[in-house]
Amino acid sequence: MKFLLETAPQTVEVQETDAPALPTGSVRVEVAYVGVCHSDTARVAGGRGPFPARIGHEVSGTISESTVDSLPVGTRVVAYVEDGYATELIVPAERIVTVHPDCSLLDASLAEPLACVIGGIEMLDLAHEPEVVLVGSGFMGLMALRLLVAGGHRVTVIEPREHARELAAKWGADRVLSPDEVPDEMKLGCSVVIEATGAAAGLQLASDLVRIAGTLGIMGYHQSQGGTRTVDMESWNYRALRVLSLHHRDREDVLRWIDRAQRLSALGFVKPSELAEQTVGLAELPDVFGPNADRDAIKTVVDMRA
Repeated sequence: MKFLLETAPQTVEVQETDAPALPTGSVRVEVAYVGVCHSDTARVAGGRGPFPARIGHEVSGTISESTVDSLPVGTRVVAYVEDGYATELIVPAERIVTVHPDCSLLDASLAEPLACVIGGIEMLDLAHEPEVVLVGSGFMGLMALRLLVAGGHRVTVIEPREHARELAAKWGADRVLSPDEVPDEMKLGCSVVIEATGAAAGLQLASDLVRIAGTLGIMGYHQSQGGTRTVDMESWNYRALRVLSLHHRDREDVLRWIDRAQRLSALGFVKPSELAEQTVGLAELPDVFGPNADRDAIKTVVDMRA
């Protein structure tokens, strides 16, 4: 088997080893696709270790060996793991979600990030909201946009990149603005603002839009700069903001949302694969983490069969 290993600060390499034996209660998954998450690229860029480390958590594939009767060989699955950049994986049965017949393995590999968005949006009380403001329309932001639009919500998207703004308009945003186009009446005037940039500037902008007693939902993965952010707590306190981290770590919740995500893809409501603008093979993957990597693609996916 071949796999990606983070060996030192800003250093990843493809290594090869013999496949381990399959323990009871587990399955061997022949990996098809792995989505490249911003949290992975930020981790490698940050170079904080520990080393060595396996990474990768957006994984789909097919069971090639099994010790579990309910998961026979040939079953297509999503694997909820943290060592996913590999040609094959050993996965405990309790970390497996079977894939709907009408969900492609490419969409299935992106069920985990879509699941994170599902869980985040469910934390927000939107029943009486006339508008939701979304700061950032990268991959996670666009997934959030699609789910919000599917629920009938009017969504204003604020995004600096022209290509991402065009996608937001295509995916149903009611209004799309660049940060320098934000009108004065929006500042301190929005009831619910979702930040989906993972950047300090995006968090600041999102915070500046929330009105008194409004809600700031933080969906962006803030790992750059060691995860350190400076916020104006006096302003947050004065406005009595409801600040929510829209991230989740409970395994059972995430597995349930992964199942919902792949079903949404199977039934045609959300197709995250439409945002996979760059596909690479495992041999090319180290370049994705390098200093000269193309950062313009909304989503990069590794095709482990290439």
